[in-house]
Amino acid sequence: MMDEREPQWYEQARKGPFQEAKFTDASAEQVMRRLRAESGAVHVRGPRKLRMGILTAVILLILAGAGAFFLRDGPPGKETPAGIGLPVKEKAELTDEELKRIAEQLILKQLGREIPFEKLEYEQRTGRVQLVYSEYSKAYAMLRLNAETGEADAYTMNAAFGPEATDSKLVSDAREKLRELGYTGEFSVTGSTRYVDYGRSPDHSVQVQDVITAADAGINFTNGVYERAGFNIDQSEVSEELKHTGLEALKLLRTGWEDQMTGVVRSTTEGAGDEITLYYGDSPGQDTFVTFDYTTQKVLDVADYSLNVVGLTHPQTEEERDEQLLSMDNAILQSTAAVIADKLYEVNLKEDYTLVKNEPRPGVITFESHSGGPAIEATYNLDGVMYSFSIKRASNTLY
Repeated sequence: MMDEREPQWYEQARKGPFQEAKFTDASAEQVMRRLRAESGAVHVRGPRKLRMGILTAVILLILAGAGAFFLRDGPPGKETPAGIGLPVKEKAELTDEELKRIAEQLILKQLGREIPFEKLEYEQRTGRVQLVYSEYSKAYAMLRLNAETGEADAYTMNAAFGPEATDSKLVSDAREKLRELGYTGEFSVTGSTRYVDYGRSPDHSVQVQDVITAADAGINFTNGVYERAGFNIDQSEVSEELKHTGLEALKLLRTGWEDQMTGVVRSTTEGAGDEITLYYGDSPGQDTFVTFDYTTQKVLDVADYSLNVVGLTHPQTEEERDEQLLSMDNAILQSTAAVIADKLYEVNLKEDYTLVKNEPRPGVITFESHSGGPAIEATYNLDGVMYSFSIKRASNTLY
């Protein structure tokens, strides 16, 4: 019987595909806070990675970033490229109610449902107005309109749907694609989420992502086209050699490893990557895993988040911890990391890489190759102990 805990990817799916979308830093944080609330939050233990769950939850990897297009000016009363007809107005500025009506038409068009209004705020310097709509844990929308014309400058919105309200064609396409990828389950749909983003993409297009989920699989379509998928596979399908390699990788982080493998997830990205992740341990967070390239079986990521602990002797405030992490000696960190990374990736980290600290994310360091090889990211705790390593790649679907 499958474990009830959720893999790391499920939390990524909850966040949605538009993690960088923001009108301001404050509004971006609000979007993320709303999206994290869907189906219950999974807390972040480290400065970079999300805490793990396992097996029966949805395995979904949503592409960060989104597309959008800027609406072009058109004659009053004519439908814009976004498909919303603007009212014929002779006065200089629309009323709040008229702006709300335009925003609500956009939401209905893109999501097929209404969302309760929350607030409207004017931007004094830009002549724009921001409107926020929210139904806690079920739907959210933030739109920026021209206060004078009502034209949309940018918006991001999402809504969750039950299985009965999920597009039947997408469900059919999802089942067919998952079978093609090697999934053997029933794909009994538990629900879906639609994410829409507009206003930032160089190709001037609206980006619509549909996430279709089941208890043991999930799949992502962008504008109706398959993009990513993830699904559980039986442990018996994993070779003994791969299991052994996974345990040996974890032992580089922590000696005396005794926990057993508890789950396996395979993830694919159209035209970009195919990976398999082995999960270990029986801690509530399920923060221990090794990710391999599915074809070459080379290690891509390894993490043991039980090592990211804060003892009583360490600084108690977040600011103090961040300062201490950033102040650690680069040479010592590089030497410590090299002991592990050289064996994991068959590299010479001290001689062939340069260490770069990630100041916005204290405790995260990146090793840049001198010869154009892939970068390696690592995390360390307040004692200077390394607890995760990751090869940076275009299809780095877990992070």
